[in-house]
Amino acid sequence: MGGFKNFVLNWILPKDEETLRTWLLVIELFDIALSIFALFLVVLTLIATDLLWTIKFGVMLIVMIIGLSTLNLMQYLLQIEFNTRGYILKRRK
Repeated sequence: MGGFKNFVLNWILPKDEETLRTWLLVIELFDIALSIFALFLVVLTLIATDLLWTIKFGVMLIVMIIGLSTLNLMQYLLQIEFNTRGYILKRRK
């Protein structure tokens, strides 16, 4: 199990600043796409006349909001990890 965990962490965590910027750009593009879709769902939820469709659009909107907050948290954690990596490695030596 440790080998798989290391493989995933080596694949996800950026090794240099260029990779970090690429990850952050991709996350930001997904953020923009989800934001546009969430605004579309807000409009659909507000204009839906049937209660069932209002509930469906509302649930999808909640899922979009959770996805947006998760992507924002990923951005912050990647940036914090990258900025503190050198300090942690220096402290361990």
